[in-house]
Amino acid sequence: MDTRTDHVLRTRIGGRFVDLPGTIGGIRAALPEDRRADFDRAIAEAPLTEVPLVAARWGLPPEAIAEDDALVDQLRAGDHSRFGPIDFDALDAADDVSGPAT
Repeated sequence: MDTRTDHVLRTRIGGRFVDLPGTIGGIRAALPEDRRADFDRAIAEAPLTEVPLVAARWGLPPEAIAEDDALVDQLRAGDHSRFGPIDFDALDAADDVSGPAT
């Protein structure tokens, strides 16, 4: 499997940039040993069109999953207070992709 470190996905978690593994092999290698069989099964059983989504979810650290779940719970409860139009110019200005991941 490809576990090269030059393939990464950059996202924000808790307002900070984080680099995540960008290959199936990289995601698998980053998982604790006791979760790898479940990951292998999830990837093997995912419809081909959903493999990127399944892989991306497994590649997230627990704090990112908790952050996503909290946002979904907030929306399901009807609370849209943290949601509104996206200011893409502000996001672009804040994106400093040249620095190291934290």
